[in-house]
Amino acid sequence: MSNKHHSEVIEMLAAIYKPQIYIELGLYKGETWYKAIPHCGQAFGVDIVDRNINGEIFVGTTDDFFEQYQKKADMIFIDADHRIESVLKDFENSLNILRPGGCIILHDTDPESNHLFGSGWCGDSYKIVDILEERSDLNCITIPCTEAGLSIVTRKKDTRTYRRNSVPQ
Repeated sequence: MSNKHHSEVIEMLAAIYKPQIYIELGLYKGETWYKAIPHCGQAFGVDIVDRNINGEIFVGTTDDFFEQYQKKADMIFIDADHRIESVLKDFENSLNILRPGGCIILHDTDPESNHLFGSGWCGDSYKIVDILEERSDLNCITIPCTEAGLSIVTRKKDTRTYRRNSVPQ
């Protein structure tokens, strides 16, 4: 287990990506939110509970958010409903609005022990890693930060010139 908290890793990624638009699905206490937003042009948070967190917060389901949201995003952090069905839907909705070169970050994808499989923890959201790793259009790397892990996903066609063009001879 890494002693880096996932919010620190996301803060570091936000500092590197400097996203014009950052979206966070599932805010909990806002720890990750407050660390990421100083590095972002604009940020949108989504949670089913009004948590009195400062910023542009949509209170409702992620489905409702995606139905009304019209912009593209550069960086999206998924940490809402931890059921695999919901995580898959949130992932596909996020991928549909992801700008070229952007990334999607998923929390709770590498639980270090069985007690984390409960609904109050990772649930079965970790199953998405196997699904994503089978896709030939995506890069997916999972890192063991804190006890639950993070996975970072990008589109292969967006990451390097040699993937978009023919390899120079």
